[in-house]
Amino acid sequence: MILSHKERVLTALSHREPDRVPLDIWGSSSRLCNALYFAIVKDQGWEGLGPVVKASRSGDYVDERVDVLIDSDFRHVDIGHPKLYKPRSNESGDRISEWGWGTREVHGSSLVSYSPLAGATGVDEIERHAWPRIEDPGRIEGLLDRTRHFAETTDCLIGATHAVSGMMLEIGQYLRGYEQFMMDMYLDERFAHHLIGKIADVVTELYLYYLEPIAPYLGWVEFSSDHGMQDRPLLSPEMYRKFFKEPYKRVFAAVRKAVPQAKIWLHSCGSVRELIPDFIDAGVDVLNSLQPKAAGMDSWELKREFGSELVFHGGLDLQGGITGTVEEAVDEARRRLDAFAKGGGYIFAPSNHLMEDVSLENFYAIYRIAKDYVVH
Repeated sequence: MILSHKERVLTALSHREPDRVPLDIWGSSSRLCNALYFAIVKDQGWEGLGPVVKASRSGDYVDERVDVLIDSDFRHVDIGHPKLYKPRSNESGDRISEWGWGTREVHGSSLVSYSPLAGATGVDEIERHAWPRIEDPGRIEGLLDRTRHFAETTDCLIGATHAVSGMMLEIGQYLRGYEQFMMDMYLDERFAHHLIGKIADVVTELYLYYLEPIAPYLGWVEFSSDHGMQDRPLLSPEMYRKFFKEPYKRVFAAVRKAVPQAKIWLHSCGSVRELIPDFIDAGVDVLNSLQPKAAGMDSWELKREFGSELVFHGGLDLQGGITGTVEEAVDEARRRLDAFAKGGGYIFAPSNHLMEDVSLENFYAIYRIAKDYVVH
């Protein structure tokens, strides 16, 4: 029986095999870099470009025509840009975000160059920090209309992409400075707990403001936080449990209360196998990126160990797997499908954004293979 797009996704989310593997694009970690997107637009002969949803080296645009082209089973909605905060630069030339940290462009990449809490010595300075103004109408302007459009014109599952790129770990590093934030967890636990807790409060408020107008339409809500390096977790499981697990639980529980039907989706790059039981316990339903060349992230082993508790999303190798020849890309797509698709609980997507080294031909080939894939 041929299922609707949403039925297909819901079947996979319930750990049953749908009529085919669901396909995803344009999520928090599956955007197209501008070069690849422009190549698709040119190749298809489309007029005009899709809307700019964010400005980053990972890709600025989202275009529903690409969803239709690959027969995606999803549509995604994105938080808007704040209107009440006016970007500014400090006297050193750092561009200051609404969170207070500063960035500079270095060789085409935006790097954090100023951390406003770097010199803080007490928790009172955390409270006095100028935190983002949550109730900014720019964040939700047009959001309900866009969401209703997808609900009324497609039969797809609608996902809300992340409200902020990163969570307590990344934001703490940006505000405090990478080295100082990591040292705080060993040298000043009270300060570290207070800062992490405050960030969790702000992140929760931001998500609730973003999701409230569109809650009835959503099938899942996305979060992004990179806890893995290539060979190990960035923090030991013990340190994760000590400082981050309860704040994660608190954020996820608040979102689940506001959007009870929605699944919790988490992107975390790198080697995070040791943290997966804690992610599950904190409330994660769907895990991305499943980076296959990172230590301990063998796709077959992950499926055997956690396949009854997690839905897997992504996993396509971007460290060579789909960046070579078309034949190599097709082999990589089949490899991940063979590992994850049996028994349901898998959604086909890259392990992160599709960058300049993924060719147009490879993009077409991997989604074509996935759409036609037959579970063995």
